[in-house]
Amino acid sequence: AGASAGGPAADADAASSPEPAPSPAPSSSYGAAMQSVNVAGVSLFAGMAFTSSKALCIPHVEVPDIRWVDWRALKRAGFKACVFDKDNTLTAPYERSVEPRVRDALQECIAVFGEQNVAVLSNSAGLTQYDPTGAVADELEAALGIGFVRHSSKKPSGSCVALEERFQCAPTDMVMLGDRYLTDVVYGNRHGMFTVRCAPFTEAGESASIRAAKWIEEVAVRWWRKPEGSKKPERCPGKKPHANVPEGKDASHFVASPGVW
Repeated sequence: AGASAGGPAADADAASSPEPAPSPAPSSSYGAAMQSVNVAGVSLFAGMAFTSSKALCIPHVEVPDIRWVDWRALKRAGFKACVFDKDNTLTAPYERSVEPRVRDALQECIAVFGEQNVAVLSNSAGLTQYDPTGAVADELEAALGIGFVRHSSKKPSGSCVALEERFQCAPTDMVMLGDRYLTDVVYGNRHGMFTVRCAPFTEAGESASIRAAKWIEEVAVRWWRKPEGSKKPERCPGKKPHANVPEGKDASHFVASPGVW
């Protein structure tokens, strides 16, 4: 009869087997496994369908990408800091380099606002739950040339304390830029920021759950948004009010070419 489990033969095999390889160091792809489900975000978004808070999903402006943002106009209006999402705003999903077409626009933003006043708020890198040591954030800061905020809650839930501490200004003086209505836009609007929704670069590399969530978001926003001239301008991109919009202007004042969208 063969040796039973746990017998001498099994012990000998175990002794001669190499030890398991250590886990790989964190990398930017780490976020791919971490962004598939955002329970708090889904719950908040679903609740909007039955309340008057639908305007939280509507950005102040929508642009094809960050090249269409007038950074100097934002600065002149009194905004003091810019907060970016990473994937599909600055990079292709889970990539470690800035998308070439927006590289100059990012550098212009940094030149206008100052390096210390521009950062990424990610739902993986820098988030305590998934990146407790900050190793992923450190890696991406070196790769992308932009700071990553260390924080403790996923967008769109949670406070704005980490951003206020980093930038030393009120959320109303911050600009939030991202491709997701559910996370980036809702988070920014919850805290009174000026919100810029950028069209995503690509869906390549995104999980099925993220693609499904984005489809639901986009269908809902199409239903909830209002046209120009509506009695609910808070639900009209380009017309959505914000305290820092100059008198006689509207939110589209901060888009370099308002007719492009």
